[in-house]
Amino acid sequence: MCSAQALKKGLNDIAANKSAVLLLWLTNLALALVVALPFFSWLGRLSHTTAAEATLNSFSLPLLFDLARYDFSSVFRLLGTLVFWLVVCASVVSTFMSGGVLSVLANPGQQPFLEHFFAGAGRYFPRFFRLLLGAGLCGGVLVLALNAGLGILIAHLSQDASELTPLLLLLGQGAVNVLVGTGFLLALHYARIETVIDGSVGMTRVFLRSLVFVFRNILAVFALIAVFAALTGGVYLVYAIVQGALPTTTWLLILLLMAIQQVAALARSAFQVGLYGAELKLFLLRRPRVPEPIPILPVEAPVD
Repeated sequence: MCSAQALKKGLNDIAANKSAVLLLWLTNLALALVVALPFFSWLGRLSHTTAAEATLNSFSLPLLFDLARYDFSSVFRLLGTLVFWLVVCASVVSTFMSGGVLSVLANPGQQPFLEHFFAGAGRYFPRFFRLLLGAGLCGGVLVLALNAGLGILIAHLSQDASELTPLLLLLGQGAVNVLVGTGFLLALHYARIETVIDGSVGMTRVFLRSLVFVFRNILAVFALIAVFAALTGGVYLVYAIVQGALPTTTWLLILLLMAIQQVAALARSAFQVGLYGAELKLFLLRRPRVPEPIPILPVEAPVD
């Protein structure tokens, strides 16, 4: 019941916070351009090759790999640099923006929007960044320890086993990694929510309480993120189908495909705001109730 209420609240928050959705979309677009411009510059240097002319008709990933062979060292450096800085920039920007989104969702109706949004983003960024570093460190150590133990177990069980056994064990190891990583990500989400609602300062205690909250409400918290992940995946599946069916032989069709891609990115930003709103509602519904202190009445002196 609480999950359904939280999901409904999250979907309603999408329509009620169109400005936040638009701001997230513009931020994601800026990050995408930072990554795309160096890549397009590399493609421009390959435009003189004969094989590159085939990309004018339709995009082909195998052909792109063949093009990369013309300048493998620069491709390797380019991809390594892009992936590193993309992860760093996306983590920092997402941490900053989450403070603004949660401030707007926790205190709806405050105007002007941009002042409210960026005031919350700046106020909570140092605490959210400490949470990110702590969650990443703890999650990374735990995942490494689990993989070391599971690797020894898989090596032992794979001896004198069928060829299918190692594959199943590796799939199980991957599933464990995904579950542990998602659990720490959810704990980070709810730690941010508690920080905004209560104004908490001690991030270590907040994160530990969030881990306990996720463990106690594991079905509800995983159900919410699974629903919004499925919605986002459905949008990109439709985009992939349209991309496969739509020929890119003219500039008009290419621009149309780019517009459809940005519609999908806008929907992803909307579902991101909806997830924040749903998690905020679930936290308010499921958080432990702190009993109110019983007032101590003054004792009247006996009357002689």
